[in-house]
Amino acid sequence: MKIPLSWLKDFIDLSGLSVEDIARKLTLAGMEVDEILYVGLPMPVYKEGEKHEFKTNGIGWDKEKLVVAEIREVKAHPNADKLTLLDLYDGQQDQVVLTGAPNIFHLKGTGKLEKPIKVAYAKEGTTLYDGHAEGQVLMTLKRAKIRGVDSYSMVCSEKELGITDESDGIIILDDDAPVGMPLADYMGDAVLDISILPNMARNANVIGIARELAAMLGRDLKTDGGRQTADGQRSAVSSQSVKELVEIEITDPELNPRFVVGLICNVEIKPSPYQIQRRLKLAGVRPINNVVDATNYAMIEYGEPLHAFDYDVLKKRAGDKKIKIITRAAKDGEKLKTLDGNERTLTAMNVLVCDEKGSLSLAGVMGGSESEVTESTKNILLEGAAWNFINIRRTAKQHNLPSEASFRFSRGIHPAMAEGGVKLGLKYMAEWAGGAIAPDLVDAYPLPPKDAVVEITINDVKRWLGIDLTLEEISN
Repeated sequence: MKIPLSWLKDFIDLSGLSVEDIARKLTLAGMEVDEILYVGLPMPVYKEGEKHEFKTNGIGWDKEKLVVAEIREVKAHPNADKLTLLDLYDGQQDQVVLTGAPNIFHLKGTGKLEKPIKVAYAKEGTTLYDGHAEGQVLMTLKRAKIRGVDSYSMVCSEKELGITDESDGIIILDDDAPVGMPLADYMGDAVLDISILPNMARNANVIGIARELAAMLGRDLKTDGGRQTADGQRSAVSSQSVKELVEIEITDPELNPRFVVGLICNVEIKPSPYQIQRRLKLAGVRPINNVVDATNYAMIEYGEPLHAFDYDVLKKRAGDKKIKIITRAAKDGEKLKTLDGNERTLTAMNVLVCDEKGSLSLAGVMGGSESEVTESTKNILLEGAAWNFINIRRTAKQHNLPSEASFRFSRGIHPAMAEGGVKLGLKYMAEWAGGAIAPDLVDAYPLPPKDAVVEITINDVKRWLGIDLTLEEISN
């Protein structure tokens, strides 16, 4: 599991600790860090012959030479149809930058931009990855003449900065990116690649890792990451509760102890903010759109896999009547086309999420294609559930279908996570896609687990650990 350091810092103060200090503490606590990828933050310097404690890769960004800048106009190159010249301001002075980036080519010759475009700007002498080379090959920007025009700097793609291997187009930063700020200060990061054991579902998320660090360091855990609650996002919406629109039937609570849905209306499907896309990419998840990204972002952060349905598709399938969601075992030979485009032949071992017309998704593993979110989707029904972890593990293996959802569900996510996951996913959708969250949730919870109660005394602790602890220390 890949966790960007910047994401961890939303939930715990890690000041005074190097990236390797953090990796060392996690490894000693049973969450082995397999690799550290530096994406902008300074890489550790080792003396000759000194052994690297962790596998380390990546690139640090020069704070003097790599900054946030803004493009103010895109002009035609005098001698090359496929190149453009950018009028750019780097926070100190105006620059003219040559680029062949296709994602701003449509702005060529349109005059001064009404809203400048924020970009990652590399000055002469910057060391980056070569965006046109196979693999990761370092290069240093040098002055040259290209088709009769001096070139000494560049606007960067993700490949050149080591974020991903994508080089087809430059990075378009969010509108609030501060011009002139060193890029390392704005979005420099490091990624911890952590091995999560099968019995540690609680740590298969950012908050879980932050909680472990908080316990080890004796520091506070910021459980909301500085966020408001989802309830605070419930602005103008029809008075109709989601409970009036959707009902849930669970046929086997042993396989599906809990199923929760919420509704958000009038969303606008578009790309997520760049900082959200960047975090998802560093975590190994491909951004899709602001709604799907909200489900994945909430899952990685909180730990509860979510699935978004196009509410209007379900309503049409229900004949414009109340939607009935049913979870049941599949029939031998039943078919389902999943989101990856493959039609899958199911067995009675598999569990399905269905409506009264047919199957919608392979529970806990992957959604179906018929009710997926598209560019025209306006209303979202969001699912969070709890599934039998052994069944999910077998299903994912049977269909050779590892997914971010099955990775977590197969480790045994507690049913209590479902409600919080849905609320968080709806909150992010409201932030990034607009829309309004409908009142209430539909929560079918036929099999709440009994809380385990372990009685222990101070003498037990001393006998087993060989150390003296006070009641206060034990309870912390």
